[in-house]
Amino acid sequence: QQRCRNDNISMRRHSHLLLAESSIQNAGWGIFTKYSLKRGTFVQEYVGELISQDEAERRGVLYDKFNKSYLFNLTLDTVVDASRKGNKMKFANHSEKPNCYAKIVSVNGDSKVGLFAKEDIEPQTELFFDYAYDLTMSNEHLEKTSQTFTWMRRSSSPKMGSKVSKTHHVSKKHA
Repeated sequence: QQRCRNDNISMRRHSHLLLAESSIQNAGWGIFTKYSLKRGTFVQEYVGELISQDEAERRGVLYDKFNKSYLFNLTLDTVVDASRKGNKMKFANHSEKPNCYAKIVSVNGDSKVGLFAKEDIEPQTELFFDYAYDLTMSNEHLEKTSQTFTWMRRSSSPKMGSKVSKTHHVSKKHA
């Protein structure tokens, strides 16, 4: 029996996901749900190596050269880098009208990134979330004043535009 919403993350329970070519032209891979999801359903944790903002700056320069970045701000001091130690969620693409949302939650005292269904989602539909390159970077888990980080500005550059969905399409990939 689930005791709290964050149990899904601590118990590693997640939705069954499929990796396939994205419906976004030139975006590479995308992530799709195998089964339908109800609004509010936990999809999966966004995992990776925990690094400092300074290290994210250094790595961001390198990632920009390959036009790929899997950096996710966790706190003002910490970034999740899913490049080497990530899971399938790193392949979820950006949309200005996403069908999922990311939420930073506390699990046993640690901050984690969970992705949740923003709406009811049909089976075999590509999952999108808003990368929210909020350059002010403030939320309920940040106690310091807002700051802007260079890697965030670079990642929202026009060259990444080919990997951004202005509207998510109800695209399905059949496995």
